[in-house]
Amino acid sequence: MPRASRACCLRLATLLGTATMLTPMAAQAETPAVGNETPPDPATALGEIVVTATRKQESVQRVPISVQALTMDKLDQRQVSVFSDYVEMLPSVSFDSLGPGRTNLYFRGISVNAGGLPTAATYIDDVPITSIGGMPEVHVYDVERVEALSGPQGTLFGSSSLAGTLRIITQKPKLDKVEAGIDVQVDKFGAGAAGAEIQGYINLPLAQRVALRVMAFYEHEGGYIDNTPGSYTYTFGQFNPNSPTYNGGTYNPAISYTRTNANVVHNNYNPVTSWGGRASILAQVTDDWSLTPSITYQDQHSYGGFGYDPRFSGLQVHDYTPTSDHDEWYQASLTLQGQIAGLDVTGVFGYFHRDVHVLQDYSYYSIDYDKNGGSYYYFRDAQGAVLDPTQYATSSTAGHKITEELRVATPRSSRLQMTAGVFNQFQKDTVEEDFVFPGSANAYAGTDYDPSTGIFTPLDPAPVVRGNSLYSTDEDRTYKDFGIYGEATYPILDTLKLTGGIRYFSTSNNTYGFNGTIYSANCTFPLVGHLSCIDVDEPYHQTGETHKVSLAWQVVPDKLLYATYSTGFRPGGGNNLTGSQPYKADTLDNYELGAKLRFGPNIRFNTAIYYEKWKGVQYSVIVANTFGSTATINAGDARVYGIEGDFDWKLGPVTLSGSGAYNDAKLSTNFCDLVSLTDLVPSSTCSVTAGNLAAASGTRLPRQPKFKGQMSARYTVPVGRYEGFLQGVVLHQSSSTSDLNTTNDALYGDPAGFTSFDFSAGAKRDLFSVEAFIQNAFDERGVLSRNAFCEIQTCYEGTRSYPIKPRYFGIRFSQKFQ
Repeated sequence: MPRASRACCLRLATLLGTATMLTPMAAQAETPAVGNETPPDPATALGEIVVTATRKQESVQRVPISVQALTMDKLDQRQVSVFSDYVEMLPSVSFDSLGPGRTNLYFRGISVNAGGLPTAATYIDDVPITSIGGMPEVHVYDVERVEALSGPQGTLFGSSSLAGTLRIITQKPKLDKVEAGIDVQVDKFGAGAAGAEIQGYINLPLAQRVALRVMAFYEHEGGYIDNTPGSYTYTFGQFNPNSPTYNGGTYNPAISYTRTNANVVHNNYNPVTSWGGRASILAQVTDDWSLTPSITYQDQHSYGGFGYDPRFSGLQVHDYTPTSDHDEWYQASLTLQGQIAGLDVTGVFGYFHRDVHVLQDYSYYSIDYDKNGGSYYYFRDAQGAVLDPTQYATSSTAGHKITEELRVATPRSSRLQMTAGVFNQFQKDTVEEDFVFPGSANAYAGTDYDPSTGIFTPLDPAPVVRGNSLYSTDEDRTYKDFGIYGEATYPILDTLKLTGGIRYFSTSNNTYGFNGTIYSANCTFPLVGHLSCIDVDEPYHQTGETHKVSLAWQVVPDKLLYATYSTGFRPGGGNNLTGSQPYKADTLDNYELGAKLRFGPNIRFNTAIYYEKWKGVQYSVIVANTFGSTATINAGDARVYGIEGDFDWKLGPVTLSGSGAYNDAKLSTNFCDLVSLTDLVPSSTCSVTAGNLAAASGTRLPRQPKFKGQMSARYTVPVGRYEGFLQGVVLHQSSSTSDLNTTNDALYGDPAGFTSFDFSAGAKRDLFSVEAFIQNAFDERGVLSRNAFCEIQTCYEGTRSYPIKPRYFGIRFSQKFQ
């Protein structure tokens, strides 16, 4: 489609969305008719959505917080399978990513350069699966809904719910029916490879009070990034002992080594294969008590990188060593529900285990160091032959999380609605990383070489830490989180309710092990075995509280206005550099006004306007002379002004849906450079003139577009004995930045705004349906984030752009059984 036509389509969609927003409408759920109102016509009415965002079931229209619920029907209509599919429908959510399972999630622009734990939490049902290094990729099938709770959720959900909480609510076993379904899909990236998916579920009552539900899937997604032929010649600078300026450091570039990538050249070299499933049992032990054990398992293999090199045309890279990722995890949970003395009691036990093994091309670390001055690391064997200096990295992370929670709630008939509980969590991650030069374990540092004679005399062993690694991390990281919380709602008037909540937390974190090179500590090298050398032992403990107060006014039965003040926190922790001070928890204060409206049975609209103050922002910095090690500091404060909204409007056979968010997220204080590389203390004041300013007040927070929105139109029409449909979706987001530091940001470059279009068509008859779809129909090259292999100051020529899906089309068949 020509750009002029695309611009016309975008203007029409924007005008339609604006006209819809200005019409009296309602939000994400319908309140049942009251009094003598005529029941709504099922053909034109929007269905009700029930959420558990407040730890109890209620209509989303009665919940005085900003929550967007994506039902399974809506997810199916958009061919959702993984996070990157449904995040398009969540306007206040942004992310950066290196590929599946290596994604960082952000709400409302609360994002900076890394930090400690994530700023947003991820849950499956009532059990957190929040992980360092990226959220696990949860396959979305046979779920009730996805809930996105924007803003701090510190009272009911605790740590790492600083900016928001993402919850995936699974389908539960049903005691009263047998049902099953199977979906088969074949698909292809436009210029890339083909893929396929098969998934299914079954619900079986096993006895009068026992039922089993099982879901399983297998998916292969073809690749779309091409690793094309490339070569690079390293030139090693050598001191010339015959030079009269030898003592001044004159270089004699006399040695070179050429490396090609012929062994890893491959088109569509980033396929993903994943499989797994979920099984749960509902046992209705008595009329008042039920027991639900559940387990979810997923295994994912991906290859290649998922970002392209902007220096080349198309979706191309020049990688020199293999890249792969194996991500395996499971979550087991046990939920007990019942009543004691008229109180609703819920007990939850969860165990989450994850193993991630990454092999990463790191060649541009070597290449960029060579380009920026030459004579980086070069190695020779005992005979003086130059070894390949091309680097790669390996990483293995094995982690587990144990969660225990007990909460009680007053019955729904009580005038005072209260939920109180106790929460305990222990998480441990074993992290082993190696940055490798092949052959260096048996090499010598070639520092004594006379080019006039060609005589090589090895002097010092190469600084190998483990195997062929020059730099290694070998650590155990533990996180303990304990909380006691309570939240109560009391009706001041029949239409006016006051909610208050508070949570006391106690966190204890520790980083213990080794991080560095052979020169980093007084240890015996090479390292042998886990934790064979300790140069990092950074425990950290902090207590505090987080709170919330909200006033909700039910103006009329189908119109709710609310005002909320809420806070959240993210635990602090110790850095992995010897002797460095820890970083403290950062906190978020949220001031929010919202409206949840319904006008008639066929229109609904939600909106919220908010101001957020982010205090003590955890910010990661590259510490000089530490081979690129990062450390986290509390750099300063930031703020966000924003507005978000979503709507559904059913007009007979046409349903219009949309959502959008505007977030103005900026620093509210200067971020200063470090005054001490030992204690990691930021300067108390800084300026451009003094030359110690990392980022000035008013700098945009990275990765969050100022505007992000989407709109869909779905038209249903009878086609013979089938019910057919046509659907179109337009998505748009504005530009974003890549780094707080303006110098670094210029090296990355800022992702530009983009607009993409999706289309689908299909038909349904009874329990069978078929649909064809095309996503990003005009193959827009939208970029979501940019990253580099190492610190951008060094690897600025190796940046990668993470794109939205290129043109992607397929056909899906679905059959249900009841």
